Amino acid sequence: MKKSTRILALVTALLFALSLVLIIGIDTNWGKAELTNMTLVTPDGDEISALMWRPLSATPENPAPCVLYCHGGNDMKEQGSSYAVELVRRGYVVVAWDYSNCARSDIATGTSETASNPVTGAPTMGGETVWNTIKTFNFIDHGKIVTAGHSMGGQYSMGLAMKHQQEVFLQVTLGMNFWGAADNQQRDFNFANVLGDSDESTLARNPSIAKVFENEQLRRIFFGDYTSEADQLPSIEIGQRYTVTGTDGKEYHRAGYIPDSCHAYYLVDNDAIRTMVYAITSEVGLGLDEGVNSWADVNKISLVWQIKDLGYILMLAATVCAMFTMASFLFSTPSFGKLQLKAQPSVSFKKGTWQWWVCLAVLCLLPLVLYRPGILASRSFLGINVNSLWLLGGTNNSYISWQWMVSIGMLALFLVYHFVWGRKHGGNAAAYGFASSDRGGFSLGYVCKSFVFGLLTVGCGYLVFGLISSYTQQGMHIATFMFNTIKFNRTLCILMYFLFQIPYFLTSSLAMKSVGIGDGDDSVKGALKTVVLGTLISLGGLFLLWLFFVLVLNLGNTITSVGYFKNDRMYIYTIAILPLAIGMTIANALNIYMSKKTHSIWPGLFTALLWGSWMIISCGGMTKYLY
Repeated sequence: MKKSTRILALVTALLFALSLVLIIGIDTNWGKAELTNMTLVTPDGDEISALMWRPLSATPENPAPCVLYCHGGNDMKEQGSSYAVELVRRGYVVVAWDYSNCARSDIATGTSETASNPVTGAPTMGGETVWNTIKTFNFIDHGKIVTAGHSMGGQYSMGLAMKHQQEVFLQVTLGMNFWGAADNQQRDFNFANVLGDSDESTLARNPSIAKVFENEQLRRIFFGDYTSEADQLPSIEIGQRYTVTGTDGKEYHRAGYIPDSCHAYYLVDNDAIRTMVYAITSEVGLGLDEGVNSWADVNKISLVWQIKDLGYILMLAATVCAMFTMASFLFSTPSFGKLQLKAQPSVSFKKGTWQWWVCLAVLCLLPLVLYRPGILASRSFLGINVNSLWLLGGTNNSYISWQWMVSIGMLALFLVYHFVWGRKHGGNAAAYGFASSDRGGFSLGYVCKSFVFGLLTVGCGYLVFGLISSYTQQGMHIATFMFNTIKFNRTLCILMYFLFQIPYFLTSSLAMKSVGIGDGDDSVKGALKTVVLGTLISLGGLFLLWLFFVLVLNLGNTITSVGYFKNDRMYIYTIAILPLAIGMTIANALNIYMSKKTHSIWPGLFTALLWGSWMIISCGGMTKYLY
């Protein structure tokens, strides 16, 4: 084994160990709590995956308050981890679940969880099954049950709270301006409404976040007044706690908060997490930090969630490092070492010429210019209805339609390059990366061995990630980037989304030949330089678009008057650039590095495709398992 491979293996082991220490340490409050992964079953027989954080101080003799948390749309239960670790160390039991159809929960086969209750105006999406489970736990204070949710999860948790009012102590709605059926006047529980000052989802429908708190329904809820004219209702003061009398004659509190945060970034924003902690601890009366007497004191609330997020980052780093370690090892073996073919003469435009600069500019602009039309083509691609192709739901399919759109642009660029320059300067299948033998000709054995190489490489990363996931009992959630092991009922997705991505990675590799990406020095330093350059070309423009959007959003508290962001839910898809950039950076790095080392497109192509398939299908929502 080469020295470089041994070093990579050592780094992988260190990242593996550190990620375990940080994730498990924070989840268990360094031994003062425990985490349990639960698989629950709905009345329809569908599985609901849930995580429960339980402080060891919660016993039948000393029952603890319980928070039920529902994640946002097309997400996963780990999204609530940042809130959970803060609450569990303050003495709360926290249960988060993948709502029906998402991540590791089954697609609903019946209506027990998906039917919209006429009183609540919302389904519970697995919440009812979670509710029935925690009601059997004797270490929970059943008089202090809190329901909470982010975005769509706020709607589902509100539905759960309204279905079980009299038993729910507090409902906290994050990033969702849904408060139940408009004609319903019964909300016999405490209620806190939290909307970030830069909540892009809300700003797409309202001129400002403050305007939301002027909503007639919300003001009637806050003041318990369902008879006065709308213009006679008082204004809601942010951070003020109001008291109303419920239909049962008891008094309940209402409070509204506007933290310094945006919709998709509650989990990476201290102010929003502190606000969530304050909203719960101040109402329940347990775990309020010393010196915190009102919402104005939230900055005094101590936080540790960032340490676990660092553990998540190391978890991803260990996975990536494991793949490069395996690739390095395989290249040193007699069998897979033969994948490294002789370098072909470069047929690219000479660096620095005007043709080279034109191709470079087009390569950089295509992913950015085609992002909006590509993303919005997930329903109708070039006039063709493609809905029947998708097994997944939500944003993931938009990534694929964007890839397809970029593929058309990349193919056009390659064809122009080939007919204008390439074929006149030795451009052929081998020169463009399709080499499968040093002797020329096509070798099916080489292609099959390349697939096995990719399978072993990504499989090693999957094994490392799976081991960490097994020990920590969870997947990974960093900001809006989520990742998990693949549940068996998503197996067909592996094949389909593998096939769906072939055009992008194939045409991108071909188009990049025009500027010499993959040519030249194949040393480690040279390969890394190529990987960085290739990634900047592929995703640099998109990342700048994301950065511009986030800066405008957070500094200006607006999604701007530019229709690009506001119309067609592009505020969601622009935020989604971050997870796309993270995942595709890794995919491109694998593709470019392997292709450069082997002087062939095949090992890198299969490795990138397998990684991309895992990344896209492991989380988020599903629409069907089979065609």
